[in-house]
Amino acid sequence: MNIIRREQYGILTLELTGRVDSAGAGELETALNELLDQGHFRIVLDMAGVQYINSAGLRTLADAVTRARSRDGDLRLAALTPKVARVLKIIGFDRFFDDYPTAEDAYVGL
Repeated sequence: MNIIRREQYGILTLELTGRVDSAGAGELETALNELLDQGHFRIVLDMAGVQYINSAGLRTLADAVTRARSRDGDLRLAALTPKVARVLKIIGFDRFFDDYPTAEDAYVGL
């Protein structure tokens, strides 16, 4: 998994490329925990380059959004591929995350 960090409008975006499988979820968890520990509670994940996510990745997302929202922040997902969006819908995560077409769309109101 490749993670590129960028900041725009005071919001941190992580651009993800690769698989959010057990190894990738560990890398993502480390990156998200670092941001949250530093007090960054408004985060967008640009997932245009993610073709696969497993239960470890889903747990990482659930943990991070819970931490962010407990501090009046949010974790937003942008540019989901159809395959990843389908997985989120099947397990009911679409009730917790809105799917934004682009990272820029996810910034609105964040």
